[in-house]
Amino acid sequence: MNTTFNKMRPLTLLAALLASMTLLTPASALEPTVPDQGRMLLREANGQYQLDDGRWVKVSVGFSRLAVSVDEGTTEQWRAEGTELLISPDRMRRVRLIRNADGSVDRIALETDRYR
Repeated sequence: MNTTFNKMRPLTLLAALLASMTLLTPASALEPTVPDQGRMLLREANGQYQLDDGRWVKVSVGFSRLAVSVDEGTTEQWRAEGTELLISPDRMRRVRLIRNADGSVDRIALETDRYR
């Protein structure tokens, strides 16, 4: 029994080390990152946009955060999947950035998945 404990101990220590690293790692490091050039393009998306159905979407891009609110609702932290797509925390809503020829954001499209 003593040999089993000695063999299991290094694995337990390794598991504890990995668990502590996961808890100490900032959430931003666990998400896909956007290159610096992409951040500049995302910052150009700051502002309010009116959707085809009359609702308003407000996009706020900061140095390390991306927030979106729909129709004066609460502002939520969203995630960028590249420079053209923003994804909600529940992954059920997406904002597509539609750009002009010069690269500035002309309008946006809000896509919503239905619950099954």
